[in-house]
Amino acid sequence: MNIKSLLAKRVQGLKPSPIRKLVPIMRTPGMISFGGGYPNAQTFAFTSVDVVFKSGRRFTIQDKAIDLACQYGPTDASPDLKPHIVRWHADKDGVSLGTEQIQVLTGAQEGLHVMAYLFLNNEDSVIMSEPTYSGTLGAFRAFTERFIPVPLDAQGMVTADLERILAKMASAGERLPKFIYDIPNGHNPAGVSLSLERRKHLLEIASRYDLLILEDDPYQLIQLEDREPLPTLQALDHEGRVVRLDSFSKIFAPGLRLGYASGPAEVIGFFQLYKQGLNLHTSAMDQALLAGFLANHTHTEFRTLIRENIGLYRRNRDAVLAAAQKHLPADVRYNVPEAGLFIWFELPAGFDAERMVETDGVELGILMVPGAGFSMTGGLKNYVRASFSMINLEQVEEGMIRFARMIERERGRIG
Repeated sequence: MNIKSLLAKRVQGLKPSPIRKLVPIMRTPGMISFGGGYPNAQTFAFTSVDVVFKSGRRFTIQDKAIDLACQYGPTDASPDLKPHIVRWHADKDGVSLGTEQIQVLTGAQEGLHVMAYLFLNNEDSVIMSEPTYSGTLGAFRAFTERFIPVPLDAQGMVTADLERILAKMASAGERLPKFIYDIPNGHNPAGVSLSLERRKHLLEIASRYDLLILEDDPYQLIQLEDREPLPTLQALDHEGRVVRLDSFSKIFAPGLRLGYASGPAEVIGFFQLYKQGLNLHTSAMDQALLAGFLANHTHTEFRTLIRENIGLYRRNRDAVLAAAQKHLPADVRYNVPEAGLFIWFELPAGFDAERMVETDGVELGILMVPGAGFSMTGGLKNYVRASFSMINLEQVEEGMIRFARMIERERGRIG
């Protein structure tokens, strides 16, 4: 792909930081550096950090390691963490990444903003499913308001509709979108996953129209049916058109804000240039904590821990679904999520979920997210997203009873 032709106008001025370029050299053994204006390690507040993992294993960051964890570091990734990410990605997805194909992020959310900054002028458009993740809309709207919605069903984005949309645009001579955005596993908010057939079809469409794909996949390993996830779009891609966002928030600790972008080296190079001007690099201390965990646990042990945690989510999902079937009216529809953390409820036509939550939710003591926040078209007013990740099992039954009351109040309002 001709990546440079796709970049936004603002990116033309991005240049490497003259100081950031020196970081690897400054760490050369024996180097006498008058270069970077780094604080002296003797001034740091920490002498060591002791961490105890759930496995009972301990990890201490001390001596030279604590100095590096407290200091400025390379923009792309800490030297200790990057090899772990390369191996983790290869084991997880079967994709071998070069070291120049990885950019550690302050959460995958940062990657959404960076991708939009790099590629979207205000006259450009993006293809997304309707509904879509509200955080993506927030990130993209800083650069464009031109979104092309594609419907979802139980198998994810309806790629046949996508194909028709692009064919119509091309035949009319319209400007094609810059990229396609999708959440292929445990879609937020819809809870569905893109089928293998549609993954292949999506790649074929992107190839035909020479489009990039942004694969946002934080729920890849949150498989509620205890099975391996389908091959990623990146793993199926043979043309270097997929930029992928991975996150450790749902499987390690969200407070550390750790994720990473991977994909074509040219694109990741621009990610790095942008981060040099934005925040220099993701927290070296946070990266040290993840590197310490991966150094002290095999991938098998990590995946076992993830599966154990999924057991909690599966119990919660099943309890919510059972209570919904028992208490909700028959005209309320919902999906059975096989991955992720969400159930997407469709209420009868004419219902206003935002009004329901604001008017009745506080009084009845029940909170869900109105569907309009996930719409790029101003629609989805009769939908709500329910997350089952944090709910206590003892609260589920009462929660669905209160939801049913809220539904009946709204039914009374609209007659």
